[in-house]
Parts: sequence; C-alpha cells; structure tokens
Amino acid sequence: MIPVLLHLLRACWLPAASFFAGVLNTIAGGGSFLSLPALIASTTAAGVGAVTAQATNTVALWPGQLTSLVAFRQQLRSYGWKLAPLGLASGVGGWVGGYLLLHTGNKRFRELLPWLLLFAAVMFVLSFPLGRWLAALSEGRRYNTALVIGMVAVSVYVGYFGAGGGFLAMALFGICGVHDIHEMNALKVLTAAVSIGIPAVSFMLAGRVEWRFCLVMAILAAAGGYLGAHFSRKVNQRAMRWTVAAIGFVTAGYFFLQNYLQHP
Repeated sequence: MIPVLLHLLRACWLPAASFFAGVLNTIAGGGSFLSLPALIASTTAAGVGAVTAQATNTVALWPGQLTSLVAFRQQLRSYGWKLAPLGLASGVGGWVGGYLLLHTGNKRFRELLPWLLLFAAVMFVLSFPLGRWLAALSEGRRYNTALVIGMVAVSVYVGYFGAGGGFLAMALFGICGVHDIHEMNALKVLTAAVSIGIPAVSFMLAGRVEWRFCLVMAILAAAGGYLGAHFSRKVNQRAMRWTVAAIGFVTAGYFFLQNYLQHP
C-alpha cells in the first residue's frame, strides 16, 4: 500500500507544482521554487540532467510571461520605441545567461542550485525595504543609460536561472529612478518576456527541452496563472511574499542537504 501511495505522490508532484507555480507567478512571483525541484526529481528519475531540467522549466513557464505581455499591450504601446533599448538589453543578457547554462555541467549546476535558490529567497525578503531605499537613493532623477546596462546584468541571471529575477528588475528600476508602479509593472513584463524568451528559444534549438514534461507543465502553469489572476487582488501580498520566501528557503535547504549527502 505504501509503495503505491509513494508512486502516486511522485506522479502528482510535478503537475501540482506546475499548476501552483503558475498561481504564484501571477500573484507574487517565485513559481520556480515549486516547479524546478519537482521537475528535477522527475527528470532525474528519467535519467535527465539538471541543466536540461532548468532549460525545460524556463520554456514551460514562458507562455505565462507571454500572456502577461498581451495583458499589458495597451500600456506598453504608449511607450513606443522608447522600449527598444531596454528590450534589446534584456535579449542580449538573456541570451548570455542561456548560453552560460548550456555550457554548465550538470554536476556544477547542482552545486550552484541551492545558492541560487537562497539568493532568490533573500531577494524576496529584501524586496520591499530594498525598493524603498533604492527609490530614496535615486533622489527623483532618472538614469536611462544605467537602466539599460543594469538590465543586461539582471537578464543574464534571468536567462541562467530566473527565480527572483522580477524582484531584481524592480530593484534596478528603483535605483535608476523609475517609480511609477504602472510603468514598473509594464517594464517588468516586457523585460521578463524577452529575457526568458530568448534563452527559451536557444534551449529549444539546442534540443535541451524534455517535451514530455514541458507541455504538461506549460498547460498547467497557464491554467494556474489564469486562476491566480482572478484571486490576486484578494490575497494579502505581504503574507504571500513571505510564504514564497519560506518555500524558497526550504527548497534551498533541501538541495544543500542533498549535495552534502552526495559529497559529505
């Protein structure tokens, strides 16, 4: 009986994690804290490496970014060609991040994974006070050149790993003098869609996507994102952000422990 239940739980883990990752990404961000560990567990059992799992996770969650981009299309249209430099910076950084991931060995990525998760979880915790401090630091001035250069660096991280990238982008907007919340959200959606989309295409062209997992994840994440959009205004954002951070810390601890047990 117990082996049957364990098998059932393993079979349900990835679909459930994908669905709730879509919900989290819509409400607060951090969906990869759920989807990536579940995907790594599933792909490892199938003999697939951790780098391919990360590439698959990126591709699976990309449709959710595209739907957000469509939702913000009217607002983005008002900026016109002013968005071109930022979009280009996001594309360049995303491509570099994807290139670095494809040239990282599975063993090295597993060693880096808990540190990346820990960094993303810390960013979730610090996002509010850091945003206020950065807003005061800019003193009302806007630094467009620094914004473009900084977006390249942020997008390298997004293309390589992604989790917490939205909060890095928001922090960058704050320090560069972008404080209007509607503009920040629109720019975040645009840069995320590009910085995730470019490496996603690279991963597909490189044949590093496990479609047997990816398609199910994409459908369920999109469904979760749709549902999350309807309930996002009813959720306490502060409580949700702390919940996401807690999930991140637990996930990081899990992979730290796994790495230790494999290499004590």
